[in-house]
Order: sequence, then C-alpha cells, then structure tokens
Amino acid sequence: MSALRSWAFVAVATFFAVAHADEFRQTSDAATIAYEGPSTRATKQFLYSRGTPLEVLVQIEGWYKVRDAQGALVWVERKALGERSQVQVKSNAPVDALAAPDSNAAIVFRAESGVLLTLVAAPTPATGPFAQVRHRDGQTGFIRVEALFGL
Repeated sequence: MSALRSWAFVAVATFFAVAHADEFRQTSDAATIAYEGPSTRATKQFLYSRGTPLEVLVQIEGWYKVRDAQGALVWVERKALGERSQVQVKSNAPVDALAAPDSNAAIVFRAESGVLLTLVAAPTPATGPFAQVRHRDGQTGFIRVEALFGL
C-alpha cells in the first residue's frame, strides 16, 4: 500500500472512530480497569468504581478512549461502560445542592469533590444552569452545571 493510500486509510478510520462530542457513559462493572492503550496487554493505570462517569473521546474495536473528571486520558473496554445516569462533583470545594434552581434557594445538602450523584434531570430552559441530582442517601437538589462532570 502506498504511503498516500495508507495515510488516507488512517484518516478515514480515525474519522469513523471518533465519538460524538460530549458523549458520556459510566462504568458498569464493580471495578473497571483503565489501560494506557487499547489492549489488555497495555499497562494498567488504575481502577474506576461502578457508576463513574467518563467522557468518550474515541472508540475503536471494542475500546473507548475516555477522559475522567480529573482529566486523565485512558482506555477502557467498551463492554465495561453503560449508559450514563450519574454525574460527579468536580469542584475542589464542597458544592451546595439547592431546593430549587435558584442561587438564593435553601441548601438541601452539600457534596464533596468526587462524590457520585444520580442525575434526576439535565438542565432545561426552566432550570437554567442547574441540574437536578439525588444523593445516595435520597436527598434531591439542584447543583450548578459547572460544578459537575458528566453532563
């Protein structure tokens, strides 16, 4: 295969392998292994617990290249990810979950950085820059989108 044809093949394959921008999934296994490359023979980087949201950047042959809330870029097996239903607090400081989508609303609970929350409702024109979330203890509130990873 000529160099030009090889380059064209790689360009086309890359085009079709790229995921949609802002596609989020979450880990479905109790412990999902993150690898340095798209192979189980690649160096293992770390483990994600079940429900961790990840941004899908590229997908090829049963693998996703993903970014986590801390910005790490790793590869995970496609079968280890499911549909997203959780978001993660990405703020360095605790964030307030409010009773209504209004900065002046009462605080329902506070969530620390890294906490996983169930997404109840994504932002809408009615809620503005707020997403409705539920803590695992059952409390529900509204948190500003910029404090969350996975939307």
